[in-house]
Amino acid sequence: MHPDLGLTVNGQSDYLSDRLNERQREGTSYAIGTYLKTTDQLTAQVSLFARYSTLSFRPDTLGDLLFAGIAQDARKQDTAAGLQAEGVYNLNDAHTLRGGVIVQGDRATSKTASRVLALDANGDQIGDTPILITDNASRTSWTYSVFLQDEWKLADSLTLNYGLRYDALSSFRKEDQLSPRVNLVWQPAEGATVHFGYARYFTPPPYELVASETVAKFVGTTAEAPGTANTTPYSERTHYFDLGAQQKIGGVTLGVDAYYKKIRHMLDEGQFGAPIILTPFNYDQGYVKGIEFTAAYEHGAFSTYANLALSKAQGKNIISSQFNFDPADLAYIADHYIYVDHDQTYTASAGASYRWGGTACRGTCSMGRACARTARFPMGASSRPTPRSICR
Repeated sequence: MHPDLGLTVNGQSDYLSDRLNERQREGTSYAIGTYLKTTDQLTAQVSLFARYSTLSFRPDTLGDLLFAGIAQDARKQDTAAGLQAEGVYNLNDAHTLRGGVIVQGDRATSKTASRVLALDANGDQIGDTPILITDNASRTSWTYSVFLQDEWKLADSLTLNYGLRYDALSSFRKEDQLSPRVNLVWQPAEGATVHFGYARYFTPPPYELVASETVAKFVGTTAEAPGTANTTPYSERTHYFDLGAQQKIGGVTLGVDAYYKKIRHMLDEGQFGAPIILTPFNYDQGYVKGIEFTAAYEHGAFSTYANLALSKAQGKNIISSQFNFDPADLAYIADHYIYVDHDQTYTASAGASYRWGGTACRGTCSMGRACARTARFPMGASSRPTPRSICR
């Protein structure tokens, strides 16, 4: 494959794609220390944790310039540390209290050195000598969370979980939310369970992935963004509804679960720019809905299961990191719901196991199909997986 941008770098305008030699390295190290205390009524746990992540990208300078108009050397680091304290207190036979506090701090640094070519007002190349643009940044983020929940046994067959969670974010933005959660579980007969739940969720964008690129620095070059708007990503805010039932008959257990997520500032991620790094952005409005079917069978040493999940996820009106998108795409999406890329239309999995004494043999298989029929441009991973638990 040959470059098709019509650029020339130091007198050279051709380069075979199979000669490209780019290197990207990612690494993560972490440590966790936990203290656990258990009594007849109380179980408490305190954990200290730390994480160190690095990413480096080394371009093929000549090849990247000819094929993409930019050759970017990138170095990113993120150090996170925090504390998580949680506890369960058995107040009496009817009430079990759960609560906790989570505090986390992040320090991220980003250093990029980009080689680009200058363009005139008509978009024509000015000279064939690359120019260097450096864009370095460092920043700190803090997140605070506290939650309290009561598991109330209303009757032998009826249990109500209800609680509140508060999250606060001090980062690129200062945001917070008070999130109520309630979940009702009913066992109308032996082997049968019905549940219904509602929860409010608050999901900050992945801090280490939020782009710090200064868009204005690349105006008038081969790396100029389609637009200049660069609104900082927002935290995702979700109303989540869940309804399901499960029935056990002999060794067979069948289940069905339906859910719907109404989302404000729906988060998604796309791969933009030179390094293979995902960048988060928001749709103003979005939704995810789906249904899941489960079946399991167990008899003696043999057990098997099968799952089928159907889902649809769409978003409308991109309101952050807009510079990554063509203005025509932004205009279309402002008034139209589109499928989130890698929207998983269906997912199926099955497995079986057999145990001989202390030895177990297991086998699994899975398949799925993503739907992107109306997507007008490639994006990255879809929105976060739907949480299956209503109350923490």
